[in-house]
Amino acid sequence: MKVLSWLDNHFEDSLIFPLYFCAMWLMAIGVVQRFFFKFAWHWGIQVNVAMFVWFAWIACAVNLKRRSHLNLNTIRERLPRRVQFCLLMTDYALWLGFAFVAGYYSIGQIFKLHEMGSLIYGSEVIPKWTEPLCIPVAFSLIVIRVIQNAREDILNMKRGEPLRIAQDATVGTV
Repeated sequence: MKVLSWLDNHFEDSLIFPLYFCAMWLMAIGVVQRFFFKFAWHWGIQVNVAMFVWFAWIACAVNLKRRSHLNLNTIRERLPRRVQFCLLMTDYALWLGFAFVAGYYSIGQIFKLHEMGSLIYGSEVIPKWTEPLCIPVAFSLIVIRVIQNAREDILNMKRGEPLRIAQDATVGTV
């Protein structure tokens, strides 16, 4: 159970940090190559963009988990409890719908790129299908976080406890 608890609390962060670290190093190396040696890896920019897309979609799952994704909390806090609950469930339905549509259409693209053996421009070893793979991976994480939040909200509604419609006021890491 400790492993599951750790994964629940740190899985996305353990993916985001290496992506960010590698992207920063790749950019730094690219700058040094261009400035001092007058050449650059052709694939460097495309890999950096792909890493940023991975980073952004995984961070979306983190923000859902922390309830800090885009929403109108100042308005929601003033609404009746049942309306707040209905809006939260609507949010979750929209996230799930978006996740399934994005995942469905991205998987076909990934298989096409894999079948063709496409490589990232300028590279001889980095497969092109690794770029759009972030969509089903990140949206799977988003679906998990949406289900967790919905479960928590349903239980809070049944118990008569306050709904968590906003990010916790604490800052820091555990």
